[in-house]
Formats: sequence, structure tokens, C-alpha cells
Amino acid sequence: MKKILFILAFTTGILSTQAQGFGASVSGGYLSEIDAIGASGDLIYEFNEKWGVSTNATFAVADEKSTRAKWFAVDLNGRYKVISELYVLAGGEYLNITLKQLGLGGGSIGQESEISDGEFGINVGSGYKYNLIDNVSIFAEAKYVILEEGYFHARLGLQFDF
Repeated sequence: MKKILFILAFTTGILSTQAQGFGASVSGGYLSEIDAIGASGDLIYEFNEKWGVSTNATFAVADEKSTRAKWFAVDLNGRYKVISELYVLAGGEYLNITLKQLGLGGGSIGQESEISDGEFGINVGSGYKYNLIDNVSIFAEAKYVILEEGYFHARLGLQFDF
């Protein structure tokens, strides 16, 4: 156990000195296909002044009459800074959709049924990051996800740089 903790502490120390472009963010945004607000968390790594990579997880829930849609999306995107803090992104997404029929009366009468499906897609979009203080920035991002039925995802959030 001591060896594992030592290796973990050593690796964290190396990464914190080497990873000058590492960041994490939280955001909220609008997803057009299900007409709902979703919450997202990101991890960002910038290789240099122009190039970076980010991974993002988004969760959204939408209720319409007796149907509940739950979306869980995971993205992996390459990022390129065009001018200052304006960037474009492109990458892939895995989207898992769960539809739940609640039955009559919100599930009090009749049986509930649940269907789940997943699919892969492509992201294209852009964003802008504005530095508020030393390591805290606000950002806005918009992307279009190309799937069987594509959707638009716009979000606003806070990014913390380490």
C-alpha cells in the first residue's frame, strides 16, 4: 500500500510540474435534440500555445408527458487556438440514450418500460475562453454533433487551470 501511495504521489508531482496547460471545468448548456439543459465536466490539456486536447462528459434529462429521456455523452476533442483564446474543436462522441415510459399517471397506473441505446458521432465547433483571475476563466462553447440525428450543444462554464 505504501508503494502505491508513493508511486501515486510521485506521478502527481511530476504531472503537476510538467503539465503547465492542464485544466478542469464545469458547465451547463442547452442540447437542441431533447430541448433540455445539461451539466458537463471537462478535463483539458494544452500541449503548447496552439494545440490541446479535451475530454468532456455531459448528462441531461428531459421529461415530456409520460416519457423521460436521459442522455449521457462522452467526448474526446482536439483543440486549436485560432486567435488569442478563440479555439476550434473537432473529435468524437459516444452518446448513450435511455428512454423510460412511465405509464399512465406518471407510473402509478400501468407498467414502466425502459429502452437504452448508444451510438458514436463526430463533433465540430468552436469556443472562447476569457480569463477572470490568475487560474480561473469563463468560457462559452458551441458545437454540432453529427450522429444519425445530429444536435446542437451550446454551453457556458468555468475553467480552472492548474
